[in-house]
Amino acid sequence: MSASLLNPGWLHSVLRARGLPLLPVERLREAVAQLRPEQAAALRQACMALQSGTDSMAQMSQLADFVRLSRPEHGDALRTAGLSDDVGDLLAALEALGGQALFDALRALPEPMAIETLRAHLQPVAEPVAATAPDAVSGPSHGWPESDLDFDDDEAPPPWTPPEAAGLASPTQVEAVPARAAPLHPSAARVLPRGHHVYGAKAALRVEEDRWRTDDPVRCHTLRLEVAPALGERRYDWEHKIAVQLTARELPSFAAVMLNLLPQLQAQGHGVLNDKWLECRRQAGSVLVRVGQGRRGCAIPVAAGDLYELTLLALDALKANAPQADTAQVMAALQSLAG
Repeated sequence: MSASLLNPGWLHSVLRARGLPLLPVERLREAVAQLRPEQAAALRQACMALQSGTDSMAQMSQLADFVRLSRPEHGDALRTAGLSDDVGDLLAALEALGGQALFDALRALPEPMAIETLRAHLQPVAEPVAATAPDAVSGPSHGWPESDLDFDDDEAPPPWTPPEAAGLASPTQVEAVPARAAPLHPSAARVLPRGHHVYGAKAALRVEEDRWRTDDPVRCHTLRLEVAPALGERRYDWEHKIAVQLTARELPSFAAVMLNLLPQLQAQGHGVLNDKWLECRRQAGSVLVRVGQGRRGCAIPVAAGDLYELTLLALDALKANAPQADTAQVMAALQSLAG
């Protein structure tokens, strides 16, 4: 059932097209076969979003966790400790324990405390087996990160080969996904806010819909900007991200900069300690977005298609705050900011 919901060859192609760290197709096939139907369904949906470029951070994390838990070294350590390395059980354990606790326990094997933590979620095996050298199973390490991260940058990914051309099952050739498939993570159960990622060589930016804490049920829409520094190629430190929510005064100015009606936006005094800041500045063919806290900050150039997506997000937030106004009226109000 799992293999019919999520074709391993298609999964491999999608991950490769986005430049993500890979495991051999054979290892992915073994891992997919161990998934529960609802897990396979959730991962298939994440792959389809990844292929179309509409993926969310939660969907990227789903794929990241699946591939990390499928790595041979985790299986070797678990079997040596007398525990099952079933990927479906591991994903269920991740949901119960949380990512940090699970991966800490896996890295701590074969310590007794780590074994006891995992024993409640994983089936025992008949006899512990000797660990196999990772390179003998999976080849050279691809450097999968130690934390839940997004992977990509501003370079074009390798050309994607359609599954049909590669002799693989396409998404339309597999069984239909159950209408109410259970999510892989508790966080995926909620409706995720609409947003857009911008990936750069030194940092990544996410802009998403957000709401102010106000009693006004209408005029409450804004945008949230999050930045994360790069840890390496296609690896970003979202665990230590910096987030800033645009105020009612800043939201129109942000939209005006995106539309090239204003040259820049500078904002300070954000956050509980009033130490967060934001800057958006027009430059040749793009907008440089800088978000920081104290002396720590990230800068990401936003150009072309990314700039279009951020502009739409800003305009939609402004229109949501003024449902009686149409796009022309919102644009006229923004043009007034240019003087």
